[in-house]
Amino acid sequence: MASEIRKQIRDAATTALTGLTTTGSKVYPSRVYEMQAADLPGLRIFTNNQTVEQVDVAVNPTEENRLELLIEGCAKSGSGMDDTLDAIVKEVRIALAGAQTLGGAKRVSLKTVEVEMEGEAEAPRGVVRLTFEVLYYSAQNAPDVAI
Repeated sequence: MASEIRKQIRDAATTALTGLTTTGSKVYPSRVYEMQAADLPGLRIFTNNQTVEQVDVAVNPTEENRLELLIEGCAKSGSGMDDTLDAIVKEVRIALAGAQTLGGAKRVSLKTVEVEMEGEAEAPRGVVRLTFEVLYYSAQNAPDVAI
């Protein structure tokens, strides 16, 4: 049995974003672990909120799913940090624009970009959060198969 579509999308995003010029292989599909200085610049990938709406009245209705895909880019604070964060934004946007069928998606669209400083980590860092909306369809009884 395949993984739930949320995981498929997260895994596909990890693949699509691995190897970018600025972050390279420092791509982590996890929200659990704090990124250390050696992980920077790097990306963390999360799937957040999801809305589901039935689009027909079949026995196993088709569901329209709108999933928040959050890409968090982190860079060491200091001179050049803003440039690094801007490069991350550009590279992620280009990579996901070319991955519109990510994990069975019908569309991947950027909704927000937020930038902040975090001083709680091992070393202060800048963080840019890109929130994408991923639209996909599935049958109510098959949350592991995008249609």
